[in-house]
Amino acid sequence: MAKRSPPKDTVTPQEQTSRLTTQDQPPAAPCRLAVFLSPKAALGVVLRRGPSPWAQLVGWNRKTDHFTPGQWLHGRVHERRCDLSPDGHLFVYLACKHGPRRDDQDVGECWTAISRPPYFTALALWPNLGAWYGGGVFKTDRDVLLDVSCGLEPHPKHRPSRRLRVAALPGDTAPWEQRMLRDGWRLMERGFEPRTHRRVGGREIWEKAHPDGAVKLCCEIEDADFRRYGGPYANSYWLETEADLIPIAGAGWADWERWSRIAFVRDGKLFAATLDEDGLHEDVLFDFNPLKPNKLAAPDWAQRW
Repeated sequence: MAKRSPPKDTVTPQEQTSRLTTQDQPPAAPCRLAVFLSPKAALGVVLRRGPSPWAQLVGWNRKTDHFTPGQWLHGRVHERRCDLSPDGHLFVYLACKHGPRRDDQDVGECWTAISRPPYFTALALWPNLGAWYGGGVFKTDRDVLLDVSCGLEPHPKHRPSRRLRVAALPGDTAPWEQRMLRDGWRLMERGFEPRTHRRVGGREIWEKAHPDGAVKLCCEIEDADFRRYGGPYANSYWLETEADLIPIAGAGWADWERWSRIAFVRDGKLFAATLDEDGLHEDVLFDFNPLKPNKLAAPDWAQRW
């Protein structure tokens, strides 16, 4: 049976932002957020993007909902090619800095690196040939699969720890897909080829069921347009119960953060939501929009294995 889709939200995130601004000021574009949850610990990392081309990592203690703003990177970090290790202690990412710049260490324009969040400072680094491929996914705390475009040889000044086992990701998949499968999502309908983004179906549907089976969190990837502001993919999220479909309006990402609540992002803010017979109840956990780029050196503990 084909999956149902909820009614579309009639108010875009841009329209919601403009309502919060005065008439004599142009609406400010919200920052873009991607969230990575540790499946073994009450930890998370938020990748904040904007203003272009800036990115920041922010640590999230999910027991206390305390957020620790971390390091900024002047470049593009490709969120679909990032991952947090299951214990929450390592972060793998693909970053690019295009255009003329100093490159004293001969890293190149794009690279895949492993760091200690919320810092980008590379513990291990692999130069990457362009931005189409790269990044990686953790299979365990000590096993990482890299989506390589130029081999598995690391930069001579940034070699991985001997405790870390590094292998190549199979060529028919991508880091984001393997991360979702590892974290309990199920692919219900295939709409896009995961590596080339080529459309292969009418739509793409993923779902993640609550353990009691009564509620499913669903995600539809509606389109892939590389001219789109903030990223090529247009996603929509909703909850599916036996009786109803409940849209998570304007969400750019959503997941079961605890089985008692759902976390999602909208307009540069992170929300927590609970569902009961009266509907979905939302609370803002953190507004990332006011954060501004600054210089923050990684402490000693973030510069060593």
